Amino acid sequence: MKIILYIMQSLLCYFIVVTIHELGHIIVGILSGFRFELFVLGPFGLKRDDNGKIIFYLEKNKAMWGGCTATVPVNDNKDNFKKFAKVLIGGPLSSLVFGITMLCLFVFKPYFFVLMLGVVAISISVATLIPVRAGCFYTDGGRWLRIKRNGYDAKVEIAIFNFIQSYYINKNYSKLTITDTQLLIQDKDFRNQYMGHYFAYCYYNDNNDKNNSDIKLKAMKELENNVPKNFVKLYSADK
Repeated sequence: MKIILYIMQSLLCYFIVVTIHELGHIIVGILSGFRFELFVLGPFGLKRDDNGKIIFYLEKNKAMWGGCTATVPVNDNKDNFKKFAKVLIGGPLSSLVFGITMLCLFVFKPYFFVLMLGVVAISISVATLIPVRAGCFYTDGGRWLRIKRNGYDAKVEIAIFNFIQSYYINKNYSKLTITDTQLLIQDKDFRNQYMGHYFAYCYYNDNNDKNNSDIKLKAMKELENNVPKNFVKLYSADK
């Protein structure tokens, strides 16, 4: 019975801590003038549909089950990318603040669950601040550091951000800057190469250029074995 209780507490702790982390991203995004678009935790999610209504849905891509959110720009503003950097760091900082608060509370209310919340929250904060690529994506801290270094990696992050921004503002990929996709395609990381071809495919597809969209689709197929399956599913031409 104690084992079952411990497992239930652990699961509840994880869901609470990750929710706090992702809410940190969302709150900073909304305060920055971005629009809520997505929240995923486990197989459960909230997203904005084509009519602008927020709906509940079941997320099938397991790559997103660890926690994923999105707030997006509503207009093309030169400061949007700087705001995005703040959104990235909002999650780890909210986890850190929550964790420290729980540990302080534990001093006065020495409940094991409170201690667990504090330890897990701080652990997640530290883990997401470490600048590494975890599976399909870089950690929040990894992306933030790539941006702040203002080098080649920052240009890659800016390109990806601009592609996504263009989609949400224009409701399709037809107006993204196609030359920027070459920056990703020429990257040494296969995942960035795949994304470059994917966004180029979307651009040509939304501009009804079947010849070039087929070329990009073929390039994506050739790279599939070099990138995680969940990554391929996330950036799929079949969506």
